[in-house]
Amino acid sequence: MQQILTLVVVMSIQDPVGVSGQSPHEQHATWIGKVQFALSMLQVVAVSPAVLVSLGFVTLIGGLLVYLFVIRPALSPLRVIPGPKPSHWIFGSLGEIINTKWSDGKFPEPHLSWVKKFGGIYCYRSILDLRVLITDPEALKHVFTTNGENYPRAKAVRAFLRGLIGGDGLLSTEGKTHTHQRKMLMPHFGFGKIKDFVEVFSTHANELCQELKPLADQPNTSVDLYSYFTKLTLDIIGVSAFGFHFNALSTGSPVVDAMELLMSPPSMFYLVGKNFIPTFRSWPLPRLINEHEAKKMLYQTVDDVIAAKLKSTRDVNRPVDLVDLMLDENAHVEHKVTAEEARTHVMTFILAGHETTSTTLSWVFTLFAQHPQIEAMAREEARAVVAASGTIGWKSLGDLRLITACIQETLRLYPTVAALAPRVADQDDFLPMSDGKQIFVPKGTVIAISTAAMHRNPKYWSQPDVYLPDRFVEGTDAFLADKALRNGQGNTYFYMPFSAGAKNCIGMRFAMAELQVVVANLLLHYSFRLTDQAIVHPKMTGVSIKPVNLDMTIHSVA
Repeated sequence: MQQILTLVVVMSIQDPVGVSGQSPHEQHATWIGKVQFALSMLQVVAVSPAVLVSLGFVTLIGGLLVYLFVIRPALSPLRVIPGPKPSHWIFGSLGEIINTKWSDGKFPEPHLSWVKKFGGIYCYRSILDLRVLITDPEALKHVFTTNGENYPRAKAVRAFLRGLIGGDGLLSTEGKTHTHQRKMLMPHFGFGKIKDFVEVFSTHANELCQELKPLADQPNTSVDLYSYFTKLTLDIIGVSAFGFHFNALSTGSPVVDAMELLMSPPSMFYLVGKNFIPTFRSWPLPRLINEHEAKKMLYQTVDDVIAAKLKSTRDVNRPVDLVDLMLDENAHVEHKVTAEEARTHVMTFILAGHETTSTTLSWVFTLFAQHPQIEAMAREEARAVVAASGTIGWKSLGDLRLITACIQETLRLYPTVAALAPRVADQDDFLPMSDGKQIFVPKGTVIAISTAAMHRNPKYWSQPDVYLPDRFVEGTDAFLADKALRNGQGNTYFYMPFSAGAKNCIGMRFAMAELQVVVANLLLHYSFRLTDQAIVHPKMTGVSIKPVNLDMTIHSVA
């Protein structure tokens, strides 16, 4: 440090050239002034050792910052991957990602523009992380399936979800634990089991229709349809998961309030704190205290229901639920599900299937309101199914081809989760690309996946921003146009609303059946129209995206 200060002093008095235009006398005076300044600096250092420490600290911090934000990225093997230049020297491209222009109708920027410019793989910096975003189908297949074990979900994401569900469930585990849990739960989500839930879907869909009846055909009455969908899906999940009646559509309850609090999006302050400050969750902050009490109430409710089930014989006349299936299975397996494990699986099911389904319903009816001709065709299909089979039931779901296509197209344009949980390379690897190239990614590389950008990539989707349900109906012009862009391939790894591979959404069939039943039943009773107050630009809310304000009027249909 002393050598550095000596160098600074010497440099401060050196002036071999002199100042242009100065006389010798003026140059001499300037030199004398510099000597006096240098001597004063040495005096300060001599009497104040703290200056040495301060300068050393500043030098150390400055060097560290230069290394982290300049040298380290420049030396990374990822530097050869194209991508956007950082817009900020500290935050990188994070500001562009957070300050999205979705309110201007530019969904899903900025990733869509970057996909168009840089292709199926690009690298961007998010603070200290160099992240690699992939939309190339071969790379996605490799990360999610072929070499999926090398790409676990990021630890921060798993820790966040573990704190929400209160334990280790499918959303928060990896490796052998995840494989075991999925193997144990998968039979309960097969087609044979899903048909038992269809009656639950129909019952609650009809209850919603009754709740909306007094509000229909009132010229000056509008409703936030999203709020009704969140109550509907909570009621369905409660009965389907653990046989509990939330009664959110009718009377409500403190448990409903607790659930709504947990599902409400936190502010950026809380989001950053939970993900980057280890002790943050224990801080005595109002939101954290309320969340703790809400989780305590919800956990106790689930525990009480499970305890009651363990003490009694199941009533064969009531609908079967997920906990029933798990407890029934205990009689036939060596590793029996404990009450605590059952509660964690119930919480996982609620978290994964509540907000996501209500958000999808919101977008389905937003797009119907914007395309009334397609809505009318879907309604006629529902009527034809009822005329043929008497009801919207399990056996008739396969006949709802257009309604199913409308749901699939909705999930393409507005996937409930705009970006899947990031993966992290466990070991060095090479990502295969569709053009035959191999891209090296070192251990620890964060792999990002934007489903929203993937689903609107013009390289693989014809008219990518246009609502065309026919693209999911085999043999139609839209279907064939998309297939031609993919050289005859289907939409696997081009379309991933439920993720893919060994960690795809285990409740995918459940969710699709629920959506089919609810959409068909609502179409049979009502048509919905957007008001002038409606704002249907996407808005990030927790883990999903929903319309900003789904203000709609309700109209009965004959």
